Amino acid sequence: MSMVAGLLQYVSNHLDTIMTGLTMAVVGIGVYEARDGFFLFNGQFRGKYGALLIFVGTLFGASLITPVISDWWAQSLPYIPPGQLLGAILVLGMLGVNKAAEWNFFDIKSLPVYGVGVVLIANPEILHTVA
Repeated sequence: MSMVAGLLQYVSNHLDTIMTGLTMAVVGIGVYEARDGFFLFNGQFRGKYGALLIFVGTLFGASLITPVISDWWAQSLPYIPPGQLLGAILVLGMLGVNKAAEWNFFDIKSLPVYGVGVVLIANPEILHTVA
C-alpha cells in the first residue's frame, strides 16, 4: 500500500474524530483571545484569576460537548457526500484560520476558498466531475 493510500485510509477510518477536532477548534477560537500580555473574553480584558477561571471553565465545557459533537459527526458522516464534506472543511478551516490570525474574513485570498467551499456544499457531485 502506498503512503498516499495509507493516509487516505487513515483519514477515512478517523474522519469523525478529524471533523470533531475541526469543529472544536473553530468553536474554541471564538471563546477567548490570549496574546502576549493580555487575555480578552467577551470584549473585555481579564486579569490572571479571571483568565484562569475562564480557561478552566472552557476546558470543562469543551470536555462536556466534545462527545456530543463526536456522536453527531459519527451519525452524520455516512449521509454527507464527500464534496459537501470537503466544502464544509474549506469554509470552516478558512473561518478558523482568519479568526485565529485576526485576518480579514473577506479578503481577496479568503473569498476564493469560501467560493469553492460553497460550490461544493451546493453541488457535491462536481467533485466527481473534476476528479
